[in-house]
Amino acid sequence: SSVLSSQEISSVQTSTQLFNGMTVKARSATREVIATYSVDDIFIELIIQLPSNYPLGSITVESGKRVGVAVQQWRNWMLQLSTYLTHQNGSIMEGLSLWKNNVDK
Repeated sequence: SSVLSSQEISSVQTSTQLFNGMTVKARSATREVIATYSVDDIFIELIIQLPSNYPLGSITVESGKRVGVAVQQWRNWMLQLSTYLTHQNGSIMEGLSLWKNNVDK
């Protein structure tokens, strides 16, 4: 589990994928990825945590700061990202790309 979670975190750290208006930081010590998205008056922070028994345990997706987003819309985005990461075996970077596309719409 620790090797797999380390590989996932390092893939985020070494990713060359760039997002317009979004920064992605990975913290290997706490097994978390923090994505910060800002455009105009919208500011969103998203925290993805890998469990200690990853990939057997569920990935936790939490909201940090969110300004300018309706609660129901936020819940839909969080559910889509959680479902993608947990049930479709997607990588974190692919999930963040999907999430950002939904936010941009």
